[in-house]
Amino acid sequence: MISENNKFTFTTHYKWFVYLSVACGAFLTVSDQQATNIALPKIAEDLSADIPTVQWVYLIYTLSISALLLPMGRLSDLVGRKIVYCVGLSIFSVGAFLGYISGILPVLLVAKAVQGLGGAMIQANGMALMVDAFPNQERGKALGLYMTIIGLGAASGPILGGFIIGAFGWRSIFVATIILGMISVVLSLKILRKEDRSSDIKRLSFDWVGATLSAAALAFFLLSLTYSYRLGWSNLIVITAFSLSASSLVAFIWWERRYKNPLVDLSLFAIPVFSLGMLARYLAFMSGSSAVFLMPFYLIQIIGLKESDAGLVMAASSIMMALTSPISGKISDRIGTKWPAVTGLVCWASAIAIYTTLSVDSSPWVVFIGMFLQGSGNGIFGSPNTSAVMNVVEANRYGVVSALLNMVRTSGNLTGVAMGTTLVVITMSSMSYVPDLSTIDSVGNSVSEIGIKTAFTEGMTKAFLLGTCIVGLAILITVFRSEKTPVKRKLTR
Repeated sequence: MISENNKFTFTTHYKWFVYLSVACGAFLTVSDQQATNIALPKIAEDLSADIPTVQWVYLIYTLSISALLLPMGRLSDLVGRKIVYCVGLSIFSVGAFLGYISGILPVLLVAKAVQGLGGAMIQANGMALMVDAFPNQERGKALGLYMTIIGLGAASGPILGGFIIGAFGWRSIFVATIILGMISVVLSLKILRKEDRSSDIKRLSFDWVGATLSAAALAFFLLSLTYSYRLGWSNLIVITAFSLSASSLVAFIWWERRYKNPLVDLSLFAIPVFSLGMLARYLAFMSGSSAVFLMPFYLIQIIGLKESDAGLVMAASSIMMALTSPISGKISDRIGTKWPAVTGLVCWASAIAIYTTLSVDSSPWVVFIGMFLQGSGNGIFGSPNTSAVMNVVEANRYGVVSALLNMVRTSGNLTGVAMGTTLVVITMSSMSYVPDLSTIDSVGNSVSEIGIKTAFTEGMTKAFLLGTCIVGLAILITVFRSEKTPVKRKLTR
């Protein structure tokens, strides 16, 4: 960290206290959203909302956090990570309180939007705080530990959420969030040191125009992807959203190239390690997200597992990510970032390739093996990939680069979901079945109904075949990128 107490920054005790603070925030945001997803059926019943409408509880949070990641990352670079991170924890807790007292769906949607703002402030700073607190030679280890908490939150969120909701009702998940949120605020205020910003940084102004354009470009892009498979790619709403996203992106690039203190230094993308690392990240998450989204339909509606059993099968991915991330990060600190990242992508590709063999009568163990490899690949790839990208910039840009990494992950996830669902819908339609995933809900086990199961499974395996090719491209990109990290430079723009 940039401080007069810099000699104490890398002491063993301080870096682990920072990890405790960051772990609380990361676990809070991930587990809260996972638990909220489990609660959606109960929320729909209690607030008299249908399923398509109540899905906005998830969508508005995702849109808010994704659109605001870049602005919040840059803001933390300017005013300090501690203040943005702590304010984010407080706002997230306020959003949870609004969710607890909400009696109608619109109020709950406002609460989730508020939580999205707080979540963006938290996630834009988590990795940056870890990188600041740990010495350069332990950067991979630090990022691996950060991903471990993400994996634990993803794995335990549905389990803890299901227990709490069953025992105390869906509002109780917001009570748990408030308690953990306030503990996290107190810990962070006590633990984190306030950075001393240099006079040059203090004179920089926040790029409000760039922030608005970037948020608009990403929000329209995510909305268009979300509705593409529901309304069709040729639907006027989808085409309009894509057009607005593209126009906002062009305007953003034009503005950033001319503004004195841009939100994002676009010259970073001229550095191969940075640009290729980001591209590989996008492709990897794009290939894997369709599996995460489609697999519950397959496990429950197609091969007939109970929800609890399906959850255990899929939990293998999050558990393995949590276990492998710190190991891979530590190895990358010693031997470099390229080959651990390649190894992770190979595991990832193997998992998606295994999914292409699924049929209507496959064993759930096939899915379990795939999830095991996919989670391992995610953990092994994530730490060195992130470390390679973060190594390119100086500390005064950690916030915005951390936000970029999270934004690329989210965009890749939603692109993959749209891609996979579109292929399923097209395949079902070509086989004369209604091109709607909700049709799966009414499927039974009679011979006359086996056709729709086959149609869904064929569409799903086509999505996985394409996903295998996509992650294969990510492997090639990573293999041929430079291992040598460019000399760090001070970004003064």
